[in-house]
Amino acid sequence: MLLGEPQPTQADLHFRLFGFPVRVHPFFWVVAVVLGLRMPDARTLVTWIVAVFVGVLVHELGHAVVMRWNGFHPHITLYSLGGLASYGSGAYGAASLGPWRQIGISLAGPGAGFLLAAVVCMGLVASGTGVHVSWGLPIGLNLSPADIVGGILLTIFIDLILFVTVAYGILNLMPIYPLDGGQVARELFLMAMPREGIRHSLILSMIAAGAVALLGIMQGSFLLGIMFGFLAFSSYNALQRYLGRGPW
Repeated sequence: MLLGEPQPTQADLHFRLFGFPVRVHPFFWVVAVVLGLRMPDARTLVTWIVAVFVGVLVHELGHAVVMRWNGFHPHITLYSLGGLASYGSGAYGAASLGPWRQIGISLAGPGAGFLLAAVVCMGLVASGTGVHVSWGLPIGLNLSPADIVGGILLTIFIDLILFVTVAYGILNLMPIYPLDGGQVARELFLMAMPREGIRHSLILSMIAAGAVALLGIMQGSFLLGIMFGFLAFSSYNALQRYLGRGPW
């Protein structure tokens, strides 16, 4: 969900995973804590932070792996509400990515999260625990263990990792800038109508973000309403700049 890579700080956490350099900005932990303040106790809050870290990292790894397949040397940054897999340096021919490869890179992030959720669900089924599936707004789909798995804390972690991977993936597939779905929508519109693709993708982004914001508020999720209301406003401003009218 990043618009740009944040400046390095002395508090950044650095490590490598599968050959990818990873940087965790301190604001990532701050936002994770704020989002988890409604957790009932400190242990559950820490479990939530770990689940967010794992879920977002897997998402960005999905992007990074497909970038590497396309000849780039990406690095990952976790920050704020999400993260960013940057292209980095590219091998010969990597800069000439076509729209379908761009779409593949965008879809790889949510896909990696869904794959992790599928593996977790298969493990639950294989263990005899089973998976409870529920449908409802504003996210749409919720998966959780149908019974206790090896203790309360482990069950909570599995429940949270399923929530993060599925919810984060679904939200990122919305045709809203700068989410992955917004990048996919832009490429599809540009293929269908090269001259008007950007304008139509921004209009769709503005409408979709406004609808999600309204839905979130109606469902009592004011954080979702604020976040997607901001994205709707950002898409509106981007549309005005694209049309040469300047920001509102």
